[in-house]
Amino acid sequence: MAVNRKKDQMPRRELSEYFSLQGARIALDPFSVTGVPSDPREWKKGLASTVRGLYYADKGAGRSVHEISAQLLRAAEIFRVDPGADALKHIPAAVPPEQTPNVYRDISAYILDWGSFSLEGKYGQVQMTSHEIALRFPRFSQFLPIYFGQDGVAIDDDMQFASIEESISMIIEEVHPLCMWNLPGLAAESYEALALFQNDEDAMDRFFSQVFSGGSGAADFVDFFPLLAQSIIDHLATAHPPVWPKRD
Repeated sequence: MAVNRKKDQMPRRELSEYFSLQGARIALDPFSVTGVPSDPREWKKGLASTVRGLYYADKGAGRSVHEISAQLLRAAEIFRVDPGADALKHIPAAVPPEQTPNVYRDISAYILDWGSFSLEGKYGQVQMTSHEIALRFPRFSQFLPIYFGQDGVAIDDDMQFASIEESISMIIEEVHPLCMWNLPGLAAESYEALALFQNDEDAMDRFFSQVFSGGSGAADFVDFFPLLAQSIIDHLATAHPPVWPKRD
């Protein structure tokens, strides 16, 4: 009988194969429950906002849309040979399943073609979805649920009644001394959240608390994000003053 292992319990090779298709997994996430419709009109409607988010992430040095497109082609070939392959776990098949390779190939081409669509076709007809917005916050997707999820308090037995400032300090201390590689992006996402949600506390609470299963402790998000960003900047200025190499 096959054993259903968690990803972190997979052997190293299986883990590598699994994450080699992570871009395809992210692209098809809107169909993770229903399966991918084989009708192009349906999957295009379901993916329009997500593909826009993938292009935004690409411009911000995230995963390339060409990489995602190539992964979908590889997933199509793997599915053709072995539909039960470990690399395909949590990647939804098409409905009906026998159409999966063709549908993956068509979506791969659609992702690359999207860049040539008209501005109206890309931005004027489709509203943002939570999945598209989530692609803007790769660091928050880890940070908020881990440190401020559930009870809304940074996870530490001694910090259950800590202030937000103390909780943020604890997080920075855990990252130190690798702060220059881990924290600037977190500060940037803090300001992007404020700009994208236009300081709307209710909208930020609904998104980051419900979609990300995170929180902001006892503070409102409109206060938490500026405090987080400024705390990061202050720490970097104090403990990690930039030293840029001089030109020869």
